[in-house]
Amino acid sequence: MARQRGLLVVVAVAAVAVASQASQAADFELAMVIKETTNPYYNATLLGAQMAAEELGGTAKNYGPTQSSAEAQISIINNLADRHVAAIAVAPSDPNAVVPAMKRAQKLGAIVVTFDADSGEDGRPFFVNQATTDSVGRFGAEGLAKLLDGKGKVAIVSAQPTAANQNAWIAAFRDEMTKYPEVEIVDEVYGEDNEQKAFDLTVALTTKYPDLAGIYAPTCPGLPAVARALESVDKGKGAVKLAGMCVPSITAKYMLDGTIGFFYLWDPIRLGYVTYYAAKYFSEGKIKGEIVYQDDAVVAFKDIRPGAPVHVLIVPRKHIASLSEVQPQDLAVVGAIFATAVKLAKEFGIAESGYRVVVNNGADAGQSVFHLHYHVLGGRRMGWPPG
Repeated sequence: MARQRGLLVVVAVAAVAVASQASQAADFELAMVIKETTNPYYNATLLGAQMAAEELGGTAKNYGPTQSSAEAQISIINNLADRHVAAIAVAPSDPNAVVPAMKRAQKLGAIVVTFDADSGEDGRPFFVNQATTDSVGRFGAEGLAKLLDGKGKVAIVSAQPTAANQNAWIAAFRDEMTKYPEVEIVDEVYGEDNEQKAFDLTVALTTKYPDLAGIYAPTCPGLPAVARALESVDKGKGAVKLAGMCVPSITAKYMLDGTIGFFYLWDPIRLGYVTYYAAKYFSEGKIKGEIVYQDDAVVAFKDIRPGAPVHVLIVPRKHIASLSEVQPQDLAVVGAIFATAVKLAKEFGIAESGYRVVVNNGADAGQSVFHLHYHVLGGRRMGWPPG
């Protein structure tokens, strides 16, 4: 049965305005440099970006090779920079190879950000991230372990050895699977974002490991290729348990017949939508923010309209709309927020004199950005009652 978890977060977004405004520059274009044009996942992210463009003005277009290649992406970024495109959002095939081209584009005046997959941090001002590393990898491990009843041999079919996001997800997957001592991860192979290669590698895995119990495939279009391969050797429909991620449009058949036993994905349309907003607002100076702390759970940055000498916002990477939406499974995230507040109070020298931690919940409380965030204020005498 398909399962989805809506996880979406913008790294380094500071005080994004809620109301959409008409664009002052009708010629604004967001060029989305994707891993490959044949992957339907990026059709969905483009759709989201185009929805945002209709609201804010401007256009969004996909640019990418037909086969995933860092060299091809570098050439595309350079060409876009030479054309003086206003903004470029890159989903890198190789996180380090694209950085020089991204830096060159910025020198030529383009806003350059990353989305879906990140580059080296020195190549962009921020990364629009669809989900936290741990949430993706660990959730997949939990799902596959349940299908396997906690035992059996497992193989991993990934995309590329240079795909930083998938490598991080798989590292979290492997770590989570250590909780199941009777699960053995026996192999990891790379389909290179090519359906036929993923198909052939899967068939080879079933030959190499006749007792293979499960496969984890956090790759699109790799997941449906793995499913098709399993069915071709009579190991589909649950004979070999399969878990992974891809867009439903090309996986539905295999979910319905039981070959894909555990499916999950964030909303790629929202990812594209937020990427456009972030790039457009950044180009207009509406997103600034100075990051002062970040980890796998939270990002903290200085408020661009400070209400005190020290005013820091702490934002969870997991999307939670408001305090009212916090669920029992989110308590670790809330704990991380308060632990970060204590840490930052010490670093900014307000721990001894005193500080205030504020969360606004709902319109009457003044919440204008509907992604949970906490304010840490200090450095002056606070009045009471607040507000």
